[in-house]
Amino acid sequence: MSGVPVYFFSPVSPPDFLQEKAVTKASLEATVDPAKVQGWITQIGSDTSAAVPLLQAIQSEYGYLPRKAMNLVVEGTEINASQLFGVATFYAQFRLDPVGRHMIKVCHGTACHVTGADRLNTSLRHALGIEDPKEDTASNGSYTIENVACIGCCSLAPVMLIDGEAFPNLKGADAQRHLVKHAKTIGEILPGQTGEGDDQAADEKEK
Repeated sequence: MSGVPVYFFSPVSPPDFLQEKAVTKASLEATVDPAKVQGWITQIGSDTSAAVPLLQAIQSEYGYLPRKAMNLVVEGTEINASQLFGVATFYAQFRLDPVGRHMIKVCHGTACHVTGADRLNTSLRHALGIEDPKEDTASNGSYTIENVACIGCCSLAPVMLIDGEAFPNLKGADAQRHLVKHAKTIGEILPGQTGEGDDQAADEKEK
């Protein structure tokens, strides 16, 4: 494979959803260490059966699947680009876009869904200034919102996690207040957060 150019994405008219994100997201791109990727290949294997564990190792390290890391896997294994991309897009556990510095996970299991998980998303997205429904990360790279399946706190629904800390029995305004407090504690800026008034508005919309 050495000496042969590898294109993870087609150089001719790639689909819109595979294009690079806006410049505001550029700072989120991970710096990939080729030696580390090669180490995973050596440890895990280079045949097609290694695709999933290799992708898991990459995402565990970087929080998502950087294009450069995937190209390195294609160059250094028997897995071709179509196979690797097919695996990456088939399993919901993998993501191709960079994540923010902090992760918000909103539970959308049955109990949380019926008690207002969608309202948590609306309130959080408002605070983070995320208007595009296809986006899940604040423009300044501070937070990423991820919808997850049941996290095992059904009696406390609806629930969200911020950097692994659970916040139960939430309304939309509660979620926003916890996010504002978290951001202030760690010195992050919320692009869409405009103060306590927005928190109140979130609850008013629920009535």
